[in-house]
Amino acid sequence: MNHVHPRRLRHAGLALCLALTLGACTGLDLRPAPMALYDLGVTASQSLPAELAPAQLKLSAAPWLSATAMHYRLSWLDPSRRRAYAESRWVSAPAEMLGLALDRGLAVGAGGLHCHLRVELDEFVQVFDSDTQSHVELIVRVALLPSRSTVPLARTEFRITEAAPSADASGGVSAHRSAAQRLVHEISAWLLALDRASTAGLNGYGRCGV
Repeated sequence: MNHVHPRRLRHAGLALCLALTLGACTGLDLRPAPMALYDLGVTASQSLPAELAPAQLKLSAAPWLSATAMHYRLSWLDPSRRRAYAESRWVSAPAEMLGLALDRGLAVGAGGLHCHLRVELDEFVQVFDSDTQSHVELIVRVALLPSRSTVPLARTEFRITEAAPSADASGGVSAHRSAAQRLVHEISAWLLALDRASTAGLNGYGRCGV
């Protein structure tokens, strides 16, 4: 009767275990989860009287908002640090999405107001107050300029905070959509107030040029 050396048995057992392990792995899906893409949706149409629709809108953003990453902060843990969701992205840069929302909501280029708007996006982030609560912050600076001048007729800053319905990426998206809609309404209200404050309106006395 032939005897098998114990060392050979040990090697054969290890080989069998390795083969079984590799066989089991072939049944697993090790591909990364698909990236979730979000946008700001379609904002409500014109919220301004046609005569106050800006002739043009120029929107710029802080350099860190030029990509599609969805940023967030943990207020209780190093709040100055910006983080980004690993499996969620915007479909385009925040400034591009916000620009479309403002174009639609303010009816930009509809032929009303001769002035144009300059909008600078300073913040667009979700902030976690705890592991179960979060809100978003939207900060922009807006200037109203005549058609032939770079000297603003008026300027202001809007700081919008909107609670998120859930402390995750989708909750942040929902809150950002509401914040964008609020920005449209607040800029509309600002332009209306400026027009009422002028005896002949914003287009009168050449304030917005012709």
